[in-house]
Order: sequence, then structure tokens, then C-alpha cells
Amino acid sequence: MSSVATEVYAPCGVALFGGNTTYQAAKKEIGIENALKYRSRFLADQSSAKSIAIADREFNVREIAKVAMGKNSVQDVSKATPNKFSCLLSPAGSGGKLFNVNMISVARRQENKSKSDFDCSEVIRQIISPYNSNGAGTSIPSANPGSTSILKEIETISSYQIGEINPSTGKVTEIKCVQRSASFLVPSQTDPMAYKMWQAARGRPVDVRFYEVTYTKI
Repeated sequence: MSSVATEVYAPCGVALFGGNTTYQAAKKEIGIENALKYRSRFLADQSSAKSIAIADREFNVREIAKVAMGKNSVQDVSKATPNKFSCLLSPAGSGGKLFNVNMISVARRQENKSKSDFDCSEVIRQIISPYNSNGAGTSIPSANPGSTSILKEIETISSYQIGEINPSTGKVTEIKCVQRSASFLVPSQTDPMAYKMWQAARGRPVDVRFYEVTYTKI
């Protein structure tokens, strides 16, 4: 796979995006020279009577993390299902700090526009919390980056199209995808600042990024 960031927006302003440093770092990721290249894998859905392929979430998350956060960034995976993924993460440059990451799928939608066009969307609730000596995350999740845990919802919309077809076999060898990722703050009843940030966003995403993704079959 090759994923190229093409656009970055802060619809609610740079402060709610995460600050100017975070915003400028995101802008620097734009361009083909900064493309993330990694392996991706799909499996046959054994629960379906039809011939359906589903993403191997554990394999794919590990591969993305390797190129984005360091070779050994994923320390452990405790749960990997289509609807929930939990792992222990130690990003390069974090000074060895460990984080519990939970990603829970809360909504999905898909549509076949034609035999060569497929659109889908997924909303993930992401909870990131520091890992303590007891092996657990601490405190109550919050949308405030300065608090113990960070909670947000990420909506990813993907529009897929068949790219290349092998003329001799008729099999698809490349799939193109235009992707939009939007992050939303989630209200907290225990963190006044997080609640104010959610109010300021007024239901709008605080972080929007566009990507051009290419799947090449090996």
C-alpha cells in the first residue's frame, strides 16, 4: 500500500486541532515524498455464505504503526476483532512511554456504485490512556489532550475504484482510493475544559485530512 496525504484542514481553528505545532507537523506530511508505504492483508469472511474479503485489522494496524511510529511501536495486541481493537503502544520518540489504545467501531456504511466503484465509511471511537504499573489505563477518558486519557471519534470515508487489470488473467492488480478522515471531540462530564472544547466545536470535526491510497496486489 501507498498512502499520500494531500490536504489538511482545521475547521474549528488551530487551537482545537491540537495547537500550532501539531497542525504544522500535519501539514509537513503532505506530498508524495512523505508517502507511507506498508503491507496490507485481507482474509476470507468465514461467517458469510458469500465470497467476501475483510481486512485483517491486527496485521494492518501493526504494519501501519511500523512505518508511522517505529518498528517496535506495537508492544502487544490484546484484542483484534472487526468491531474492537486493543493494543499496547510505545511510539518511537516517546521515551519508552506506554499507552493503552482501544478502537471501537460504532458505525459502518457501504455502497456499491458499480462493478468498479465501492464506497464505505466507518466511525471509530478511539481511547488512548497511559499505561500504569498495574497494566491498566488510568482515570476516565477525556477529550482534553492535557488530561490523563484522550477520547475522540474518527470518521473515515473511502471511495474505491479499480485501477489496473491484468490483461492476460483479467484479475485486478491495483485499486485506487480517495480517503477523508475527520476527527470529532467527544463531551466529557468529568473534565470541564474538554466539555468546553466540545461545545466550541459545535459538532464540527476539529481535524480533517485527505489521502490518496493505492493498493497493489503482490
